[in-house]
This record gives sequence, structure tokens and C-alpha cells, in this order.
Amino acid sequence: MPIPHQEMRRMIKRRIQGLSPRDRARVLREALAELPGYYSGPYGELRRWIEDQIAEATTRRGAQHHDAYFLARQGVAQVALVGPPNAGKSSLLHALTGRAVPVGSYPFTTVRPAEGMAVLHGAPVQLLDLPGLIAGGDEGRGDGRAVLAQIRVADGILFVESVVSDGTAEADVVRNLVQDAVPDLAWALVGTKADLANPEAVQSWQERAGGSAHVVCSTATGEGLDNVRQLIWALTGLLRVYPKPPGRPPAADAVVLPAGSTVRDFVRAVHRDWENHLGPVRVTGPSARFAGQTVARDHPLQDGDMVELSLKRR
Repeated sequence: MPIPHQEMRRMIKRRIQGLSPRDRARVLREALAELPGYYSGPYGELRRWIEDQIAEATTRRGAQHHDAYFLARQGVAQVALVGPPNAGKSSLLHALTGRAVPVGSYPFTTVRPAEGMAVLHGAPVQLLDLPGLIAGGDEGRGDGRAVLAQIRVADGILFVESVVSDGTAEADVVRNLVQDAVPDLAWALVGTKADLANPEAVQSWQERAGGSAHVVCSTATGEGLDNVRQLIWALTGLLRVYPKPPGRPPAADAVVLPAGSTVRDFVRAVHRDWENHLGPVRVTGPSARFAGQTVARDHPLQDGDMVELSLKRR
């Protein structure tokens, strides 16, 4: 079984005591890699405490230097909110994460990237509010090159566009510019300001979205925000996999894994020493042909699976 979270915190505190900021950050990252793959409950709290300690060691104490424009990846995934100026990106970040950011009805309210953490299905997903892109951004206009550089390291793109009809041309420019620069990154569309648009404008925007994954919302009324959260979760490709002790119901807290993860990845996330003592593995859920199917270690998992592990007697 994993080390109790209280004892693990005490061990980490002892390891970092008296270390320089650089060594402190290194030890904390090693400890983070050793944690079970839970993002809620006691281990989730411990994970967030370690991440806070890393942030303090690397930014406040100067152990690591980053360009002021660049935001390092945190949480289980990083999704960039991208769009033209005054599309509603900052309002959306605030609505989804509670992060206080400048919001205004004039262009270029956001002049530097801002970030906030949205907790989705118990897992922290980092959202980035990026300055608005304009035509010629790939040639440096409006800090466009810096914005594109930040997008390249994200795990996905959420194109944020106003459904009010006068933003159509600018939104098309941004989509084309970003998709030319970062063609392989997963993306989806969010239409904002639904409370300010007439039904015809909303329908027109939805028709422009075509078969692409898209949601219409209003940060003023809250309409559609739950659908935006679901869209972001789908965009990350993350999997929620629930441990199921033999003869007992599955755990309430999921282990969050990257897309394409297998049973072997799940076992390593739960406890790194269990792999060599693993008995039969049974899966119930979307990836199984039937409930309780016995599977191999390379069996690919899907979101919502329940995995029952048994260990061989030593």
C-alpha cells in the first residue's frame, strides 16, 4: 500500500530541510513523481502542497529563471485560451477558475499571459488566458510570436470567439494563423457572449463551427459553462480510472492518466512496487468486453474504467 500521506509529508519536509532553492526544487519534483496518481482527497492535497513548495522554490527564491511571458505547465494538463482581442477569454478564465484578471470592453485588456486552475473530475487543469492575436501575429505584430510560442507547449487549444456577429473576421484570422503555426495540437471552439447576441447570430456562429467540437456560453449568466468544462476535459484526452478493491465497490477518487495509458501505467501510478507482484487484473467499463474481464498488462484503458488488482503472495 502507498505510504500514508501524513508520513509522506513529514518525510518530504525532512528531505528539503536546509537545502538550497535549486536542490529543494529538485527533491520536491522527485517526491511529486513518487506520489500515487490521485488528484483529490488526501493525496491530492499533498500533491498541491508539493506543487506550491516547488513554485516558491523556483520563482520566489530564484532557483529557476523563466521569461516573464512564459508560464510553466502545472496540473495534469495545460489548455490555452486563444482568440482575437475582446473575445471574452479573461471573463471565461475567471468564470472557470475564479482567477481575478483584468476584464474590460476594450481590446488588449490582457497584455501578459494569466493562468488559473480548473478542477475537473478532481484533477487540476491549467487554463492560460493569452493576449489577443491579430493578423500578422506570426510576424511579430502584437507580441504574436510570444503568444504562439506559449501555445506550442500547451496540451490543447480552446479557441474563444464572440458569437456577436462583428467578431467573425477576426476569429477566422486567429484560427488560420494558429492552425498554420501549430497544426497538430488538439483544439475546440467556445462561443462567448451569448447573452448579448440574438438567436440568428448564435445560429450563424454554430454553422461556422460546422462539425468541430464547440459550445456556446455566457459568463454573465453562467449559461453553458458546464458544457465548456466537459469540452475542456475531452480536449485534454485524460482518463479517469477507478481502483476497485476485490469484493468491494470502486474508489470514489479516480487515478488520472494520459490518453493511451494501459493497465501497466495504471499500476505504476497507484504504487510503483506492485508491478512485480501483480496477479490477475480485471476491468469493468468502456474498455472491457464484459464486466470483470481479465486483461493483460498492455490492455489499453478508457475514461471511466474500473480496475480490480490482486497481488501475488510473496
